[in-house]
Amino acid sequence: MFNYLRGVLIALEQDTAVIENNGIGWQVTVPLTVQSRLAALGQEVKLYIYLAVREDALQLYGFLQKEELNLFKLLISVSGIGPKAALAVLSTLTAAEFYAAVIHENIKVLTRVPGVGPKSARRLIVELKEKVTEIVESGAESLQPPAEQTAADAYSEALAALQALGYHGTEAQSALNAVPKRDQLAAEELLRKALARLGTH
Repeated sequence: MFNYLRGVLIALEQDTAVIENNGIGWQVTVPLTVQSRLAALGQEVKLYIYLAVREDALQLYGFLQKEELNLFKLLISVSGIGPKAALAVLSTLTAAEFYAAVIHENIKVLTRVPGVGPKSARRLIVELKEKVTEIVESGAESLQPPAEQTAADAYSEALAALQALGYHGTEAQSALNAVPKRDQLAAEELLRKALARLGTH
């Protein structure tokens, strides 16, 4: 039904972006790796859209790249993996990191995702390894993340580090989002500044 949504970014909250298009404000759930790369408020953005239909709600999920949308669709095809879990994967790992982890059966990388334990990681590997291998071998995906994902990688790495230190996901995310010019910082510097902010609260 939806392919993409183009409009002006009106608001950015914990895990959602509000995009105004023709007088309608669309509320779109986005992963952290997308949120950290969105344009400034008031600027035009384009998100590739997935519409999740439930008995009690319609929910839009948005991604800056088709590859991210494709990975989201792939993840929710796995038994027991819903949109929320798929979003957690995309908030923690880039598509390239996820594909590499599945192909090389790297459970340690997969369990960096909040809510994914060793058992869930093994299920992802068993159910997706063949499909992921086909995707990578077809050239549709490279195991090397594109240059524009550098900021997202740093954000994800810093977020994982904060969670490893015991900070709650929401608390860690808020601290990272409050760091000025966070998309220009390496993971180590971003982590240091976020810890400094957390230490003042």
